[in-house]
Amino acid sequence: MGETEKPIAPTYVALLLILSEGPAHAWHIKNILGDRGFEEWVDMKKSTIYKSLGVLENKGFITGRKEEEGFKLSKKVYEITERGKETLNEQIQLCIKNPSKPKTMFDLGIAGLSLLTKSTALSVLEEYKTKMEYSIQWFESILQQFNNVEEIVKTAPDRIIAGMPAKELQKTRRLYLIKALFERPYHSILAQKKWLEGFIQSIKEDKEKFEFQEE
Repeated sequence: MGETEKPIAPTYVALLLILSEGPAHAWHIKNILGDRGFEEWVDMKKSTIYKSLGVLENKGFITGRKEEEGFKLSKKVYEITERGKETLNEQIQLCIKNPSKPKTMFDLGIAGLSLLTKSTALSVLEEYKTKMEYSIQWFESILQQFNNVEEIVKTAPDRIIAGMPAKELQKTRRLYLIKALFERPYHSILAQKKWLEGFIQSIKEDKEKFEFQEE
């Protein structure tokens, strides 16, 4: 490990990851981040992305240039540098072997569940479960596109899947990695939903003698 062996901001890592695939405009980077579900750990505001690109450029991790179009200058195009690639390599290793602990407001809510009435507790838990089911459906629709990418290429080669046209996605050697970005959270939320259903059922049947506020 080198001088950047400490973790850097998740937004910086995500931007370097996108640029490792090739030069891109800021707006294109933002679209890819959204299409691949990076909003879970990246601030997706346009101003934040531009500011982060500026920081990475100042650190020498990326370079930015204006592309000429006749007498006009187009939007700035960013490209990762060798130093940026080295930093990204270090950060990838850190992200996998020493990921930051997830922070969730849901756990804080569970800690204070006894301050609610039983009916309110069940209501909000069911509402959360419904949102999880919507997320599961969304992941399943994306994964189905990955599994059917060959058929999609035949009928709609330019359809965007995870930020890439289907015809390009089919050819990329990173296909299985991009797919993994959706498979891992999909299976994670399935497991969370299974736990939540059991928890809700325990409350309904009062198996654990839960304490709640009076109705």
